Amino acid sequence: MSNPLSGIPDPENSRPVRRRFQPSPVREALGEMKEALQTRLRRIQPTLQRMQHRAKDASRRAQRYGQDLWFRGKRNPRRLGLAGGAAALTLAGAYAVSASMANKSLCPPGTSGKAPKFMVLMDSIPQAAAGSKLEIQYEVCGLASGTPYRGKVRLVQQQRTIAKKKSAPAKPLVVSFKKRSQGLATRGEQQVNLGSTKPGKYTLELVVADNKGRERKRVQKVVVKGR
Repeated sequence: MSNPLSGIPDPENSRPVRRRFQPSPVREALGEMKEALQTRLRRIQPTLQRMQHRAKDASRRAQRYGQDLWFRGKRNPRRLGLAGGAAALTLAGAYAVSASMANKSLCPPGTSGKAPKFMVLMDSIPQAAAGSKLEIQYEVCGLASGTPYRGKVRLVQQQRTIAKKKSAPAKPLVVSFKKRSQGLATRGEQQVNLGSTKPGKYTLELVVADNKGRERKRVQKVVVKGR
């Protein structure tokens, strides 16, 4: 005779029924938090990149100064000790200035709620060594984030007169590049390989054009020294 209670599960041996947990309010809150963090990250990304460029710029300048100091020390060993101390102070000062200026831009702010004007700025490059790489630090102002722009660097040697006769002008060194703006104040860097460029006085031109065809230009004098 069959047991009439055989179809009823034993509460002691039965396994608990797993129910699917669907915390929709929690998921919505996490999604909103994720979106807010991504928006905040996009806003502070240009500042972080400017901080990185400023720190790299200070490090490179200190390195170039140290190399120049080394060559001077080889020629005049007596001054090497004092110059070494000055180099250490210069290096520390460069990093201090870089840290204090990391969040500041050289681009002029907009007025009356308007965006700043489209313009380009270029850091001073007083001299460079022949055969090295010329590092050009610049800043593009007034372009919305994601706006493409084109740049061109021209290094032209100044003409010299020998025995009242002009020498044949050297061929200009030209480097072109394409990038995108990272905000209303975009810090950029472009390297120019001097290669076989001879020592002398040069004119450095930086031209930046936006997607509307507008061009902005900066010019400065650069001295290329022999090694």
